[in-house]
Amino acid sequence: MPDPVSDKLICEHISVSRKQTWNECQAKYKFRYHLKLIPDGPVQPYFTYGKLVHKIAEEYVAKQGQRPIEDITKDCLDGTIEVEKGQPPPILDASYSKKLPVHVKNVKNLSDRIGYDGHLEWPFRVDLAPPNEHFIVGFIDRLIIRGDKYFILDYKTTKKGFWRKNSNTIRSDLQLRVYARIVQKEFGAKAENIKAALYYLEGGDLIATNFNEESLITAEEEIHNAYKEITSMSPDDVHGRVGDQCKRCDYRKICSWYSLT
Repeated sequence: MPDPVSDKLICEHISVSRKQTWNECQAKYKFRYHLKLIPDGPVQPYFTYGKLVHKIAEEYVAKQGQRPIEDITKDCLDGTIEVEKGQPPPILDASYSKKLPVHVKNVKNLSDRIGYDGHLEWPFRVDLAPPNEHFIVGFIDRLIIRGDKYFILDYKTTKKGFWRKNSNTIRSDLQLRVYARIVQKEFGAKAENIKAALYYLEGGDLIATNFNEESLITAEEEIHNAYKEITSMSPDDVHGRVGDQCKRCDYRKICSWYSLT
């Protein structure tokens, strides 16, 4: 728990998901990252499913495609391979059990096509304003380096719909822009030599793009500004953003903003 006398929101580090939470609802950020409240009830099924698919992809590529992906899937489901360290194996409902073989097949198809090299779940921790320790933290699903070329791959289990990125809207994707900026800074890469892609396992759609230098610099500024905004605000001054997203929020039962609706 945070120090009760702290007059600013806690932000040990920033990430794209933390910024998205802040943008979605300041109260949700306060509950999750400042008060560190453990949600009451089961974890959202899409969250568990996403971790499962990412683990299957990681294991298949790590084994260089030499182990059948169906066997890896079975081991993840029965707990032989831990999806989350120290946690029981995931239990899928009928809808997720039905889509899993399709998503797994698409993981295999892409991996067999592009090869098995690169870093898996590549971690980064970068100070945005050294030596002030304004850290951005995260993982890149897969980072492939071939000579002076860099390819960032992010797996998505998002179902088809208008909210998915396409070849035009992907250029504004903050997550990929931040990943590209981190790769640029960590490896001294040129912006034009970095390609980033979202791979939608529902349909097997690979949406790729390049970013220019200005776009990458702006991405870093956006994420750093979020860090500074969060850490400048008093916990007593946060506002809840009430909307349809509240129905899926883990903290709706204790949120005074939601109770007013």
